Amino acid sequence: MKRALYILPVLLAGLLLWAGKQNPPTFGPTGAAPTVGASCPTGQGATLDTSGRMWTCDAMLSPAVWMPIGPLLGTSGSIGGNALLAGACSTGTMTVTGAQVGWPVEISASDGTNIPALGVALSGAVTSANTVTVNVCALLALTPTTKTYNVAVLHP
Repeated sequence: MKRALYILPVLLAGLLLWAGKQNPPTFGPTGAAPTVGASCPTGQGATLDTSGRMWTCDAMLSPAVWMPIGPLLGTSGSIGGNALLAGACSTGTMTVTGAQVGWPVEISASDGTNIPALGVALSGAVTSANTVTVNVCALLALTPTTKTYNVAVLHP
């Protein structure tokens, strides 16, 4: 109990210090998505783009820059349908606006199929600004069913 009484004020003080470095939660006009990493207008804390995605002005960086809140989402075109030897992959690329090289990517089958149970490994990477490459790789010789894939690009 004594430890909890000590930790709570320390956490609260840290939160207040962190909050003091943030822009106030003011909202700008809804419009086109800001460019990831572009400088923020003075005093603007957040904005919505026309798709409904919220963007925040990250004042922890200098200069303050725009970053999307939550993952950047998309769905690939159809990938698969070709016979693959073990270790071979079918690939597809898709546009995910705002994605930057080096940001992590999560991939899942859009129909909910448990892909690893079928002997297939999924991977993805942001291979250039706004472009994600999805890899559907055979762990053993097989023909993966043609599917579309959900893509979530996370930002650091």
